[in-house]
Amino acid sequence: MEFQFDLSHIAHDQIIKIDNSLLPVGYQKDDPELQMKISNVLDKMGIASGIAQELKSPITSAEKLRNSDHILYLMTEQTSPGHFVVVGLLKMGWKKLYLFNKKGSRTEAMVYCLLDFYIHETRQRHGYGIKLMDYMLKDNQIQARQLAVDQPTNKLLQFLWKYFNLSKLVNQGNNFVIFEEFFENPSDKDSTNDDRSSGYKSQPTFGRHGAARQQDCMANILYGEKPAEIQNGNGNANKVEYQQRENKQHNEERHVEVQHHVEVQQHHSMDEGDGQKSNQTHPKLDLKNFHTQLW
Repeated sequence: MEFQFDLSHIAHDQIIKIDNSLLPVGYQKDDPELQMKISNVLDKMGIASGIAQELKSPITSAEKLRNSDHILYLMTEQTSPGHFVVVGLLKMGWKKLYLFNKKGSRTEAMVYCLLDFYIHETRQRHGYGIKLMDYMLKDNQIQARQLAVDQPTNKLLQFLWKYFNLSKLVNQGNNFVIFEEFFENPSDKDSTNDDRSSGYKSQPTFGRHGAARQQDCMANILYGEKPAEIQNGNGNANKVEYQQRENKQHNEERHVEVQHHVEVQQHHSMDEGDGQKSNQTHPKLDLKNFHTQLW
């Protein structure tokens, strides 16, 4: 987004960190003119962000930032000498939240929250978003999985899945979203060493990827579904026990079939010895094709 004023005196780095004074963090002097310029930038970028997220009203503005303890990261780009454009913004802030883990246990904690994240449409899909996010994470020495996200869009969820392998949402009783990895010990996983392509190796739990898949098959209908331990390949002892039950059941059925066949032969011999049905010929039962006669 282009503006008619020059930001070169504050845009020494591509990303500017702004606090509730509406001045860059560390800016030593009072500068009403600069505050007015930054206010203009925040208001227009906030409106653009609200439209992109289909919100009823912007969640970022100069007035809202002034009346809070939030921090806003503003990304700029120099297109020509002395000419800068604003590429995107990222608003962060601490909040006390009641959080539920996947077991339903509730805890109260101060959590660093992602409140607004927007990259201008003319700069999307060029790596600006991950660059801005990485800058914020390093500045706060925090990992992406430790964040709570305020009302994320599906595009933002896809972004977190692609770059940080975060996909397993934990339902909360508020508008914030956290992931299962939030409750892990920070020493268990270092996001700075993560392979971001690994995000594609696991399916997310949101959008179309979160739909349950049908597991029924004709074998399960005819012969019954195997226990979950056998299907998942968990536990060698369970596999052996299941196979023993299968073999025992098969042997019992075979024993009953053989015993019944012997009894039929004995009964047939007695009938022939008595002479009562000597003129009758019993058709030979073809067990191999017996099942076809039932249909």
